[in-house]
Parts: sequence; C-alpha cells; structure tokens
Amino acid sequence: MKVISELLQAEGGILSRRAHRSIQHHLDYQVRTGRLHALLPGVYAPPDPSWEARILAAAEFRPDCVLTGAAAARLLWWPECPLDSVTAAVSAKVKASTPGYRWELRTIPDELVVDRGRLRIAAPAVSVLDLLPPLGGRAIDEGLRRRAVNLDDLRRALALMPHRPQNGLRRELIEDSRDEPWSEAERRTHRLLRAAGLTGWCTNHVVTAGKLTYTVDIVFLAARLVIEIDGWEFHHGRPAFVSDRWRYSRLAAAGWRVLPLAATAIEDEPEAFIALVNDALADRTHGVV
Repeated sequence: MKVISELLQAEGGILSRRAHRSIQHHLDYQVRTGRLHALLPGVYAPPDPSWEARILAAAEFRPDCVLTGAAAARLLWWPECPLDSVTAAVSAKVKASTPGYRWELRTIPDELVVDRGRLRIAAPAVSVLDLLPPLGGRAIDEGLRRRAVNLDDLRRALALMPHRPQNGLRRELIEDSRDEPWSEAERRTHRLLRAAGLTGWCTNHVVTAGKLTYTVDIVFLAARLVIEIDGWEFHHGRPAFVSDRWRYSRLAAAGWRVLPLAATAIEDEPEAFIALVNDALADRTHGVV
C-alpha cells in the first residue's frame, strides 16, 4: 500500500497505532501479511529494521524515556558502537517484554539529557558510564579519542548518579584512565610506564615537525622522545604504512627520537619495552641522538 510506504519513509521506518488511528485496519492487514511486524506493542516496522528505526520505536512507545547505553552512544558520538539491544531509562515499570529492548527504572538528571526532537538521549558522559561494565575501559578510550567526553565529565556524571550498581568498577576504570588513553594498547602501556616509575611523559600530545603538527601517543618532552603504539586496527594497509613512515621521518628530522612499536610487542615483552625506553631516555639525557 503506497500510503504505508510513504508514511514509513517520512517517519524514520516505524509506524504507531496511536499516531495513525485512521489507518489502523491497514496496519493490521500489513501485520497479517508479514509486511510489518511489531517492534513494541503498537509500534510497527518492516522486517529487518535499521538500528535507527529500533531506537525510534522505543521513543514512540515511551515518549518520556531517555535512551541510554549503546543507543545513546550511536546517536551522539559513536556510530559504530556495538548494539545488541536498545536500552532506555523510564520512571515507571514497563510491562511489555520484547526482545531487543531493555527498560531500566532509573532517573537521569535533566542536565545529563540531550533533547533531539522526538528523542531524549543520555549525554555522552552517561553513555560512557553505562558501557563500562560490558565494554570495560574501551568505552572511555573511545569517548576520549573521539573527544566526546573528558575525565571531568565522567567524574561529574558519576557524582550525579551515585547509587548505581557497579559504580565501584566505574571509579576504578576512570582512575585507570587518568593519563587519557585512546585505545586499550595505550592503556596497557600507561600502566607499564607507571609501574616502572617513569615520569615526565604525557599522552596524545601535539608536537611540531617543521610546518606540520602531529598528535603523538606518548612523549617525554624534556628528552624529545616519542613513543608511537601501532595497532593493527588503525595502522594496517599500504596507505597507513606510507603515512606512518612520513610521520616518523618528519619527526626525526625535526629532532624528535621516535620509538615506533607494535602494540602486540609491548604486550608480549613488557620488560623489553621498559628497558628500551630507559635506554632511549639515558641516551637523550647524555646527548646521544
């Protein structure tokens, strides 16, 4: 039916009985014939709906809900966030039990809610905190790397929601992120440097090489020593290989010593990594370039 397809396109891939009382018999027919199915009671979509449609269905079903977790992350700052189910905070219990949705009796302070038309969405700091139990430090790494949050944002959001289960874990992970890692490989490396008692380094710092600037993973500024951690996810393929070679060469020409290391090598041989850094620092301190 043409009117159904036009409405679906106009409304983001979903239709609700409440909003379309005049065509409810058409909706029923579409459901009987398998062209639509119920995502939630009274909210319909074609088979295999998009994740955007699944999220819109939650807001249509409970307009007062606040989208949280992966759904909020996808909408505001992390489009590729793994999304197994749509989670939302509600003020009253939802009786419907529908696969793919999880409703949490929970209050999110208004200052941590972003309004986007039909959607009420938990702010990035909230969704990062929501994702810490299932994803661990990766959620913080992604939030920092994408510049969606900073550590003060996370601490403030945690303080505004003090009684949630697993807040102890969240505090530990925020503290473990105090040097602002952008990946799990960086997080492991920061732990190694701290455990070895090495100081004077900072992370994801902008350095100058001629007329160019680069954000480097770890830098000892006084020694002009750069550590670059190359993980397969961001550094595989010919273009990345060539780009990295230019980057390291330009930094070296500008007087920076660069230690490019595979993330797996640091993980497999942590003692050798620390020894290498100590040797490089000693060389730079004694004027050896």
